[in-house]
Amino acid sequence: MTGGGNASGGPSSARAAAPRCALPMPPDPAPGSAKPRPASGAAAGPHWAVVLAIIGLATLPLGCRRGREAPLFTGEPYLAVWAGDADRKSSDFLAILDADPTSATYGKVLRTYPVRSRGNEPHNVNVEPRADRRLFAGGLLTNRTFVFDLRQPLAGKLVAVDDAGPQRRLWGPHDFVSLPNGRVAVTCVDPARYRGDPVELVTAAGGLVELTSDGQPVREIPAPDPAARGLIIAPAGAAAALALDRLITTNRGHGYTALTRGEAMPGISVQVWRLEDLRLLKTVLLEAGARGEENLAPATARFLHREPLVYVNTAQGGALYASDSVQTSVPAFRLVYDFGADTLGGDAAVTPDDRWYVETLTGRNRLVTLDLADRWHPKPVAALRFDRDPGDTNRARAGGPSALAMSADGTRVAVADYTMDVPGYQHDGDRRVYMVRLDPTTGHLWFDEGFRDELTGEVGIDFNRARWPHGDTGPARPHGLAFVTPEPPPPEGGRPAARP
Repeated sequence: MTGGGNASGGPSSARAAAPRCALPMPPDPAPGSAKPRPASGAAAGPHWAVVLAIIGLATLPLGCRRGREAPLFTGEPYLAVWAGDADRKSSDFLAILDADPTSATYGKVLRTYPVRSRGNEPHNVNVEPRADRRLFAGGLLTNRTFVFDLRQPLAGKLVAVDDAGPQRRLWGPHDFVSLPNGRVAVTCVDPARYRGDPVELVTAAGGLVELTSDGQPVREIPAPDPAARGLIIAPAGAAAALALDRLITTNRGHGYTALTRGEAMPGISVQVWRLEDLRLLKTVLLEAGARGEENLAPATARFLHREPLVYVNTAQGGALYASDSVQTSVPAFRLVYDFGADTLGGDAAVTPDDRWYVETLTGRNRLVTLDLADRWHPKPVAALRFDRDPGDTNRARAGGPSALAMSADGTRVAVADYTMDVPGYQHDGDRRVYMVRLDPTTGHLWFDEGFRDELTGEVGIDFNRARWPHGDTGPARPHGLAFVTPEPPPPEGGRPAARP
């Protein structure tokens, strides 16, 4: 059924107080001006006490970070990057980068795993790491899901490809969520053979595909809801909460598969599923705010780690919604923050302590942090620019931050400057991958200037290169990101568990 009505009292009400909005930010520093150092903890001076807003599009201090004392590194030593060949003439591939800041080859592309097919339009990978170290990666244009075994990231392999051909009902694999039984739920934005005819917009529904851990299809679950007639049903973003037995999917919009004609059409709703058996429970309409467009294209869903609350951002709407009632029979979402028009909300993550919410704003070339101390009134605390060279602010860059991945401890955020190129939507970037540091005390952000391209020496790993470990195939477009840790050696006499 379609939800979105008021819950009685408390923050669950969809019509509670208006969202907090960012205040105008001061102008960006002049090119060539000195960059102040970031504040940290109690050392933060009055400069950081002023609430700096995001919509003014000014950068918060970047600073020279080389003087910071690095603790003993115990985090994930590798970063997996799912990338597409730029001219679609050579194979797409998964790249493994050195993500150990204590390594002499920090930032280097160590290995690549070509998938022996091209033009897939590599997009997302599973956000949450799996115990079996399998990485699921989707190709929007070819409807393929690639499964990699990364138990040993430098000796990994492509173990399966789910190729959703014409016999299947759902196309456009977007997000991947692990299920309690070890299988994977894949959101698919469009029904097979979707073209974008007017009658299709509100009658043709995407849905979910369930795969085994080996990438074998189990079933397809179209997501039409008789109680949600007139709404676009196109599951894209996904997040699961095992303790709540809930899966949230976002109806971003139709038009991301190969046969689409015309522009992508945004949705305005999210769907609530029972996680255990993938039963659709409710379709919830997101209500627009003062601008009248905040609810356009719900994109990324992220649950808090310690509380039954989920945040959903909107791409074309440029806003943030929250709900603490998805486990009830009347789930409701409330608009809690407005980033502003044309900000193009992208990927997002929440730190393990539930204090900071980090999101890419592709339309404004920013990575931003919101303070979640008040869950229903997030406050902006940091904004990092991607349209300038971190090593030389006199040099402009195209930027285009979109996908991100957060380390397990929440202090590192990898960001890719590329969105997608599909018939209904195109948004390029400068095709770099950056490492950003997050201060767990203040939420402030700064580029890790030690994460440099091994060929150019510049901050950020440039995917516009001629040569890769698998051959001279030329530039690539990076998107899906995942921090990776090798599998520890098995206990003496132990045997690996059977795969579901």
